[in-house]
Amino acid sequence: MAPGRIDYPQDVPLEHPDAAEYIPQYLHDSFPDPAGRPDPKIRDDFYGTRRKLRIGILGAGICCINFLHFAEQQLQDVEYVVYEKNEDVGGVWLTSKYPGCRCDIPSIVYQFSWRPNRFWSELYAPAAENLEYIRKVTEESGFYKYMRFQHQISKASWSDEEAMWTLSVEDMKSSRKFDDKVHVFLELNGPVSNPRLTSIRGIENFKGEVVHPAYWNEDTTVDGKRVALIGYGCSGVQIGPNIVDKVSKLYTWFRNKTYILPPPNQTYSASGGANFKYSEEQKALLADADVYLAYRKAVDDGFYRRYPYVINGSKTSQLVKDNTVKYMKEKLAHKPELLDSILPEDFDIGCRRQTFAYGYMEALTDPRTTVFTQEPKTFTEKGILDGDGNEHEIDMVIAATGYDQSHLPRFPKLVNGRSMIEEWSDMRSPPSYMALMLKSMPNYFNPSSAFGPLPQGNFYQSAEAFSKYMVKAIDKMQLDRILSVTPKDKAVDQFVRHSLAYLKRTAVMGPCVAWYKGNQSDKPPALWPGARNQFIRILETPRFEDFNIVYEDEEDMFAYFGNGWTLQDDGDPEADKTWYMGQPSKHVDQETIDRLKGTDPSVTEVVHGVASMAGMAS
Repeated sequence: MAPGRIDYPQDVPLEHPDAAEYIPQYLHDSFPDPAGRPDPKIRDDFYGTRRKLRIGILGAGICCINFLHFAEQQLQDVEYVVYEKNEDVGGVWLTSKYPGCRCDIPSIVYQFSWRPNRFWSELYAPAAENLEYIRKVTEESGFYKYMRFQHQISKASWSDEEAMWTLSVEDMKSSRKFDDKVHVFLELNGPVSNPRLTSIRGIENFKGEVVHPAYWNEDTTVDGKRVALIGYGCSGVQIGPNIVDKVSKLYTWFRNKTYILPPPNQTYSASGGANFKYSEEQKALLADADVYLAYRKAVDDGFYRRYPYVINGSKTSQLVKDNTVKYMKEKLAHKPELLDSILPEDFDIGCRRQTFAYGYMEALTDPRTTVFTQEPKTFTEKGILDGDGNEHEIDMVIAATGYDQSHLPRFPKLVNGRSMIEEWSDMRSPPSYMALMLKSMPNYFNPSSAFGPLPQGNFYQSAEAFSKYMVKAIDKMQLDRILSVTPKDKAVDQFVRHSLAYLKRTAVMGPCVAWYKGNQSDKPPALWPGARNQFIRILETPRFEDFNIVYEDEEDMFAYFGNGWTLQDDGDPEADKTWYMGQPSKHVDQETIDRLKGTDPSVTEVVHGVASMAGMAS
């Protein structure tokens, strides 16, 4: 070996054999590091060689399907496993079978943007159609191969030493328990996946049937029964009008005051905001992709333009409030005492999630319905003790009391042995970052965590934005050879503080009980600080400067540069080496290119003074 040279060791296996051509035989032993540090070890694989990852996903609903779609488009060298506690895909659309269950926004905007469905039967499609659509997209996309149904995750533990999550999983069919190690953990079980049975005084004494809408099944019936319906959110307002003509008696009450809005999308709905079935002529129009897209955009545009109603004191806020109060007064004209008991006086529309009528007001005034103007004192063995102490016998309680929105971990999550439940239990607001990641949780994404854009749009839209963000983050982890990404404490703190400061400008900070506040009135809301379009645009560009990043080689964060050549250009002999110049708009054959050589017979003048390099010309 010549002086100043040292042998280069070639004992590292290559992920791509073609990279062997770029391994040097020796190194120049010169210019040592001024601080006496050894040189970083240059990777012998190409730039673009991805870090292989295993991704564990909890939940096979809308967000999961969105993520898999964009991940398969952009990522490579990734292994996916989806653990779903239910027997099929669909999430809330699989489990919700209660009477009247359907979209409460037009179905033509409640769908995957990349897989439109032109075959909705109604403006607000029933639950069965929503489920069938999700199943069809999953099947056509080939995503079922990743699914492990009736498998439940009971614990998740992260280890810095391994740079992996250990998921404790139970096969619910066989009761077999096992651990699965993954590099990235996505908790995609959605904001309405954990049914909440509100503490109701004396309910444990009641001897009749108690059912939450999430647990409704084909055998559940209200026919001829005396039923108490608790709740007036999305499920409650759909159930009421769909059972009032089947029960012998319906009892309900309002635990808190609320606005009940007329059906939305009046411009495109049937008379009075009613749902309708598309005619054959309309279906023929929708077969045209451009007509279908224009129609979808028109419907969604109207929804978006009315969102300023949440801004305190805005013209839109006053207009929506005036129209809503007028609507409620008209519907309850012959029951003024009921109107007085439910119409809010100290907060505006938007403080609670919008509740649209869809026939609910008519159900409240039906002769079979009794609406208590005071909350009942307690349940008894046979029924309800009302505010005056009178007992009303009932057969069944429908507890449409919503879903857990506390944002605390739903099962133990440990980071290097530290319990996240214990660390977050006393926090005023959930420690969220971008409504997608949580404090101190490496390689963890949870789009149903706090501060999401729940009232600003629909979950398909937000799930798509979340999915694209997660794919970009994982793509960077692969290409930059990153072991872990964790939101910085400073970023979490400032995101939460900014969100709460912004929300004070809006109705959601009003003194109401809302699911945005964990179904409490004494906690601030946990919602995205802005409109839907602002949310989507912001999530298009991840702020990687907000992450604590741990690299495979902590002594050289640029180790991903590799051997100086690229996998895309140099790992494939047929690759276009000059891709950066663009492509001709039409095919140009080699014969034409050859005619531009200096040896072409058409060249008659040779300019001397530029020497050739023998052996290099071709």
